[in-house]
Amino acid sequence: MSDMKAVKVLRTVRVAETGNHYGREIVKGTEDKVPEDVFAALEAEGYVEAVGGKRGAKGALRDDGPTIAEYVAAGYSASDYPPHGYASRSTPEEIAEAVKTTKANEAAAKKAAKLRDTILADLVKLSDEDIAKVVDAEKIAVDDGDSKDVVLGKIADARMARG
Repeated sequence: MSDMKAVKVLRTVRVAETGNHYGREIVKGTEDKVPEDVFAALEAEGYVEAVGGKRGAKGALRDDGPTIAEYVAAGYSASDYPPHGYASRSTPEEIAEAVKTTKANEAAAKKAAKLRDTILADLVKLSDEDIAKVVDAEKIAVDDGDSKDVVLGKIADARMARG
């Protein structure tokens, strides 16, 4: 049997236990003992620190970071959550849902960009006179100083907005 090391638990995790096939859970915010031979790995991943260890020591994760919703709202990718050096403040289910939603939004944005490119490719083939007719027929607000590219973009955007 390996020696045990007293630890402060920073993140709840299941650890090996002699005689227990499933191991046991050590709970965040408590002090416990873990086998000496797994201590370094648990510490490196931010699950524990040695009793008497200092907060912020190598491997210790901060617990005052954002939730997944706050992280994504700040413009970061859900797949990069939690930020380096921070423990998660969201459940695995919340994280999975945020990643799923992000991927769906990215797919929709790619589809929309492809549609806009297709519309622009068709519009660029038109003569200036035909473009003017489209602007009038579709009631597109353009300024006299707008370049042809800007006008085509406004037509494409208006068509996409109409669906």
